[in-house]
Amino acid sequence: MGDNGVGAFSIACYYCPFVFMIGNAIAQSAQPIISYNYGLDERIRVVATERLAIITAIACGVLVTLAFNLFPDLMVGLFLDRYTEAAEIAVAGFPLYSIAFIFFIFNLTAIGYFQSVEKVLPSIVFALLRGILYLITSFIILPAILGNNGIWLALAASEILTSVSIVGYYFFKRRKEKCCVA
Repeated sequence: MGDNGVGAFSIACYYCPFVFMIGNAIAQSAQPIISYNYGLDERIRVVATERLAIITAIACGVLVTLAFNLFPDLMVGLFLDRYTEAAEIAVAGFPLYSIAFIFFIFNLTAIGYFQSVEKVLPSIVFALLRGILYLITSFIILPAILGNNGIWLALAASEILTSVSIVGYYFFKRRKEKCCVA
């Protein structure tokens, strides 16, 4: 996509810290409550707080994704004249790029939960998966398969794969705990 593509993708990347701040705020708001109640062995409070954090994360992710899909012209227009080639590339790419945000915010919240309940290894593994392994792999493979759309979808693929890993881990651990209790 050349220089215009780099400019377009840069605009999308400028928004990532704002999305991160939303996910981080949810995770850090829930962490002390979860950690405190975990220490007291108040499992019901831990589960209730995490459930609220996850629901909030998903709702915020949906809202951010909707903003990128409904108002890409306005969002790009904050950085570029709407009628430049870079702006047109960005407006077309924002809906694809924004698919990541539901999962992005969920993943940050889930990783924060694992930190709160002293599950250090899973939190580190999921952070490395989303930030390095899945992301780099997605940026290598998806453009080769999907062309320019693959660039816009790489973050989403990384975040979706991380979410699937987190949910898989959760259900595996839950099934294992039920098996051992019975």
